[in-house]
Amino acid sequence: MENLVLIGTILAIHIFAWFTPGPLFVLIVRNSLVYSRKTGIWTAVGIAAGNVIHITYSITGIALIISTSDIAFSVIKFLGVGYLAYLGIKTLLVKIAPQKASITLNEHKDISPFSAVKIGFLTNILSPMASLFFASIFATVMGSGAPFWVVVFLWIAMPLNSFIMSSILSTFFTQKRVRVVYTKYENIVNKFLGVALLAFAIIIALH
Repeated sequence: MENLVLIGTILAIHIFAWFTPGPLFVLIVRNSLVYSRKTGIWTAVGIAAGNVIHITYSITGIALIISTSDIAFSVIKFLGVGYLAYLGIKTLLVKIAPQKASITLNEHKDISPFSAVKIGFLTNILSPMASLFFASIFATVMGSGAPFWVVVFLWIAMPLNSFIMSSILSTFFTQKRVRVVYTKYENIVNKFLGVALLAFAIIIALH
């Protein structure tokens, strides 16, 4: 029973983290609105794959080395900062085509599933916040003396949870009414998302 409570608590924390807007939240919204629901869901696959990597090295103790080594942490941090800044600038520079009567809601040329997965994976894997989040979570789980099956269950459940949560966000932000509003205010929304990604990059750099 205690193990089930521990699993439920960890998954609840993870779900709550998704409702707290961060770089991955902004990325899902950005890719879903600028491209398509399909691209948003493939981005979710990349995010989930990144979680698998974070959890794997958390379990094996690599996260402890990163968190205690200023050089290793700084390298990862500034790689993440650079990639977030790149995505932010790219979003700010998205060109808006003139509005026409025949315009569709899928205005921008979509990107390939591989590109979407790559964006989701790199944004997640280069995030020091995600690294420390999973390191702290699994330090707590393993320090509590929980059996190994609990660790394995969370190793599977947390990436799946990320995929589900980000897919829900993608589905919501690609509803017809939401996309109609986006099409009308596309330039403003793109600028907001681009600035948000740059802001997260600055916040991570300063911390």
